[in-house]
Amino acid sequence: MQYNKKIIYLAGFLFSIPIALMSYINSSFLSFFVNGKLVGITYTLGSITSILALLIAPVIFRRFGGYKFLLFVVGLNALSILSFALAKHAWIAILAFIFGFALNTIIIFSLDEILKIFSKDSSTGKTRGTYLAISSAAWILAQLASGTILGEFSFRMIYLTAFSMMTLFFLLCLFKLRDIPDPEYDKLKIVKYIKEFFKNKNLRRSYNINFLLQIFFCWMVIYTPIYLRVHLEFSWSEIGIIFAVMLLPFSILPFHIGKYSDKIGERKMLMLGFLTAAFFTLVLFFIERREIWIWAFVLFMTRVGAATIEVMSDVYFFKHIKKENEEWVGVYRSAPGVAYVIGPLIALIIFVFVPSFNFIYLILGTIMLYGVYLSSTIRRSDI
Repeated sequence: MQYNKKIIYLAGFLFSIPIALMSYINSSFLSFFVNGKLVGITYTLGSITSILALLIAPVIFRRFGGYKFLLFVVGLNALSILSFALAKHAWIAILAFIFGFALNTIIIFSLDEILKIFSKDSSTGKTRGTYLAISSAAWILAQLASGTILGEFSFRMIYLTAFSMMTLFFLLCLFKLRDIPDPEYDKLKIVKYIKEFFKNKNLRRSYNINFLLQIFFCWMVIYTPIYLRVHLEFSWSEIGIIFAVMLLPFSILPFHIGKYSDKIGERKMLMLGFLTAAFFTLVLFFIERREIWIWAFVLFMTRVGAATIEVMSDVYFFKHIKKENEEWVGVYRSAPGVAYVIGPLIALIIFVFVPSFNFIYLILGTIMLYGVYLSSTIRRSDI
């Protein structure tokens, strides 16, 4: 049991490397095939596909089991990355991105299911905090590697490296996760389990908290690389350093936050997380200097808040479901997909009316302030 948990931590690390390598350059790479103003629409299409996939994933997961399902989606994801890397036509690049985007969401869902089997309520925070910390370490390493690779090679080399790492992840799953047991799953229809989910005030609140966080990630992932590269003219090597520093909180904080949240509770920590993320996102709006250390520090602080929210949101959610409720995990994990549908559309509207690109940080910071109020509605009886 303990051995399997360590293997899952390693799986999360290996899966995170290719995702992290690609995430902050996807929007720039897509701009070679699609008009820059339409890049967000491509994310929206990928998100719609991921939501539809999440709705049917529990049915497939239940029928074939976690091991076979994970192998299938990881294999497809590796092929989508390779197709994206070698694409010479816009329609191939767009389709590969859309399917890859959806498959990433499904893999996160599958790993959630497997990790949940080995999590006890009394240690949910510690287990998930450790998992997120290890996965986040991969993001930091990937940003440093990405900046180095782009300094010498092209975008395609990043995607070929990501393909190699996804293949390695596939091999780990193939040989090390075959003995993972499957729990007895509840048999609920799609419409029914969505209604059941949102009738539960704790699950509904956890979804709303997660959704706000995913809007934050959506705008940061799509628009911050473009702003730093195009508007402030940072080099990719400099951006790699900024992002590596920015992501440190996801590796340092989750284990400690998760460990102590089991004793302290989620309400205060969520409020603090949203307040921190909101304040420093608003600060980004006022930064006019092109200084690596300034951007690295302020973005680092936004992620201190985001890392706190991410761990606490997951802990709060998983404390309110049972191992067999895999259909509710699918609903909860649809939040990034919904955010990537709504977020780019809102951003397109914003760009029509605001005088400059950096206004998006002013609006995003204001949105995150709502999370402080939402977190404050958690009562002791809800924990």
